[in-house]
Amino acid sequence: MQEVIFGNMKSLISNNKECYVCKKKTGLHLHHIIFGKNRKKADEDGLVVYLCYDHHEGINGVHGKNGHDLDLRLKQYAEERWLEYYNKTIDDFIARYGRNFL
Repeated sequence: MQEVIFGNMKSLISNNKECYVCKKKTGLHLHHIIFGKNRKKADEDGLVVYLCYDHHEGINGVHGKNGHDLDLRLKQYAEERWLEYYNKTIDDFIARYGRNFL
């Protein structure tokens, strides 16, 4: 998979402007897979994806009450893509982001 440009950001995760989980094409939110102090680096590296409201902010969404598993799966896949795309190691990921998710 190549990088795809979403507005002014690239994504290593998805080739389409649709919810990464359910493929809905409306009501999309750009989700920053790694946020907090590492958000800017993650955005630069393409660790973003579109999610619909339900999978972003809904009760089972990544920011919802029951969304931990989905959030972790996205982080793990993002790390795998980062390692592959940038031809780096887990130690490189830890050096950049302070931890790994695998």
